[in-house]
Amino acid sequence: MSLIEILLRTVIAFIGLLFWARIIGKKLISHFTFFDFVAGVTFGSIGGNLIFNNQVTLFYGIVGLSLFSALGLLADYISLKSLIGRKLLDSEPLLIIKDGQIFMDNLKKARLTINELMMLLRKKDIFYIDEIEFALFETDGSLSIRKIADSLSITRGDMNISKKSRGIPQLCIIDGVIMEENLKKIQKNKQWMEIILKHSDIQLEQVILAQIDQQDYCVFKLRES
Repeated sequence: MSLIEILLRTVIAFIGLLFWARIIGKKLISHFTFFDFVAGVTFGSIGGNLIFNNQVTLFYGIVGLSLFSALGLLADYISLKSLIGRKLLDSEPLLIIKDGQIFMDNLKKARLTINELMMLLRKKDIFYIDEIEFALFETDGSLSIRKIADSLSITRGDMNISKKSRGIPQLCIIDGVIMEENLKKIQKNKQWMEIILKHSDIQLEQVILAQIDQQDYCVFKLRES
């Protein structure tokens, strides 16, 4: 492949990518689902092949790029016009938490572990799961959360009510397993946790997640019966 041909391919690929990116690019950035990620990677890959793969003619490269972009627009149109198409192409948000209760079935559908869920919650400045009214796992992989009214800091501020900080929570039980290392951080042990469970009349295997704050207040989230 000569230098002139590479330059020509690069210019044509740039124009083609710029044209289609201006049409579909905003959608990819603003609503970045897994399908959008794959589409974006494929879009760039087609452009790269158009420049460097001399086995792909300019004509077929432009046709492939245009056809793929047109199919992406068609998928968007189907999502807008058809509820069934929208479910197939974009899926639906999953209710992960409601009134502090974790829905394990939906958590599995989202392929999230308890640790990953807690990480997403911390990114939303939520450290205690009992502060959540409901949480939705969106199709772009983010969490949308509504806090319980009593947990909203602006409510306390408006009423001039001070509240002692609960501190950084420790996960002391995950999926029915006592986290002994985390308990050591707060000068507790497995035996202490077993006593708390016994006094609360809770079986260890029932516990999805348990947190303890700096006031030694434990929050248990149990499996649905």
